[in-house]
Amino acid sequence: NNGLVFFGVAFELVALCIGGWVLGGMVDAHFGWTNTAQTYLVLALLVGWFVHLVYLLKQFEKDNAGDDSPQP
Repeated sequence: NNGLVFFGVAFELVALCIGGWVLGGMVDAHFGWTNTAQTYLVLALLVGWFVHLVYLLKQFEKDNAGDDSPQP
């Protein structure tokens, strides 16, 4: 079950990159820029995703900190 959480996080990364690429392309086309909005939007989304990942990892560690009993 815990592995599915990280699979979902990886899917979020792919979706954010594609979404930033598409949305940035639309903004670039509207303003006549050459890949400026795409670049900065994807970078901003990656930074946000990384912050989200660190938060999830801290929560995951906190939830599993008291679970030291051996599994059968």
